[in-house]
Amino acid sequence: MMTRNLLYFSFLVSAFSLCGQKFSDTLQISKDYKTILIFPENISESSIGNDFGFIVDLPRTEGGKYSGRILKLYYDELAPEKENRTNYLVITESGNVYDFLIELVEVPDKTTWYIAPEMAIKNIDGNPVRKTPMPIVQKDVLKEEEINTAYNTKKSPDKSADNSIDRATKELYIKDPMEYYRLRCYYMQFDKAKISRYFSRLDNVFLWLKGVYYNEDELYFQYRIENKEGLDLDINFIKHQMATNYKNSSSNQKLGLEPVFVYKQPKTVAGKSENHFVIVFKKFALDEKKEVVVELDEESGNRNLSLKIGHEIINNPIHF
Repeated sequence: MMTRNLLYFSFLVSAFSLCGQKFSDTLQISKDYKTILIFPENISESSIGNDFGFIVDLPRTEGGKYSGRILKLYYDELAPEKENRTNYLVITESGNVYDFLIELVEVPDKTTWYIAPEMAIKNIDGNPVRKTPMPIVQKDVLKEEEINTAYNTKKSPDKSADNSIDRATKELYIKDPMEYYRLRCYYMQFDKAKISRYFSRLDNVFLWLKGVYYNEDELYFQYRIENKEGLDLDINFIKHQMATNYKNSSSNQKLGLEPVFVYKQPKTVAGKSENHFVIVFKKFALDEKKEVVVELDEESGNRNLSLKIGHEIINNPIHF
């Protein structure tokens, strides 16, 4: 009888412990919407359990005064998955640790989260969880325009602005092709990736090919460099070469490709940040034995990346 009572008491203790456990908040993300997280202080570290399909836009070093506090989550629109879940960890400057679950849905119930200090599960330094009050930020203070500025995301343009896409006419292309390229690049730089999971990776540094576009007589290569490490990535050069796609070819030589226009190619990608840029070439095509090799060389470092782009992508660009 005594043994039975002890077992029953142990069961009750376990049940109450489970009831009191603090589970992670579940964030819903989708392919067509961005889920925005606004933290009470600047973000120091970020780690996602599964980075295939799930995409995190890290805080930008340049932007509005809130940029260090904002994260953006979304899902690769070209990924085949209909259901997916993973974990996501964020550490802020004071050492507070926030643990989330994220799941893929068609339409999120909530797209903007104001993360309160009380949601932290622990402090990484072993200190008491810092319960600094969330700054009073009403919707009329932290407006959508400021959030977009912090991300440097593309917004619907002002038709009266000098960068209006209406200016990208055939006449401008003939008269001033460089300005035409600039306008086209300006309006496409932050578009969602049109090619699924096409990247080169070295540790936590990624070079993503987001899309290859065709317009007039040019090909536009759209890229994203993602630096998830804490150390800045200083770039010596990014070059494109045409090469054979097998090693034992008797004519395995690389032919340099010179761009006609380069838009916002970075010299440095700061730690925990990313950069979007576009490179424009005169139209060319490849046979099935050829490919384009993109080489990123780090200055004073060994984080070098090489990305191979096959003829099936080059010869089937997206028209715009």
